[in-house]
Amino acid sequence: MIELTFPSILFGSMVAWLIGATIHLIAGGKLIRLIFSMLFAWIGFWVGNYFGNRFGISILKYGQIIYGPAIIACICFSILGYWLSGENEVDE
Repeated sequence: MIELTFPSILFGSMVAWLIGATIHLIAGGKLIRLIFSMLFAWIGFWVGNYFGNRFGISILKYGQIIYGPAIIACICFSILGYWLSGENEVDE
């Protein structure tokens, strides 16, 4: 496994949080949705990076981070977190 340095972890986390915040900006919602979107985006980014490294996928690899699968997983997890936030009821 690739050993990540602190700047790589920090930059990867900032990319993940930016994607989570963008999902929230597009879809809207309350503070809890922002928190869930950003938390799940962060988890998804590192899960995607791990699986990209584990299976040898090197799409958009820059330095120690494999951005291709990381960004795809980040977007999927962020949408999942947004959906799990519990504000899915329709007001009548």
